[in-house]
Parts: sequence; C-alpha cells; structure tokens
Amino acid sequence: MDARIYFQLADSIGAADSAAALDAMRDLVRSTEMHPGERKALECVLRSRAVALGLAEREETDALAG
Repeated sequence: MDARIYFQLADSIGAADSAAALDAMRDLVRSTEMHPGERKALECVLRSRAVALGLAEREETDALAG
C-alpha cells in the first residue's frame, strides 16, 4: 500500500466523530488491499477510536444527567 494512502486512512479514522463515520472507515479498511501488518495497525487505530468515541459519549450523558 502506498504510504500516503495508509496515513490518509489513519488520519481519517482519528478524525471520525461519530459511530457512523467510524463504521464507514471500518468498511474502507476492510475493502482496501494492504499488507497484513498495515491492516492490523489500522484495526488497532479503529478500536482505539471506538473506545474514545464511547468515552466521549458517556461523558456527555453524565454531564446532561448531572
């Protein structure tokens, strides 16, 4: 995979601001041909971003309830 494309994917995952945007990025990673090591790294970034979005959502819910 071209390094430019890899870093664009990684940056786009980091910029995802909703579960829908993250799902779209996950689909794009799945459909893109790449080295297994690159795929593993991007899947790790996807998981990390999903956790971050979940924490942000929980903070918003707690702020509204409190």
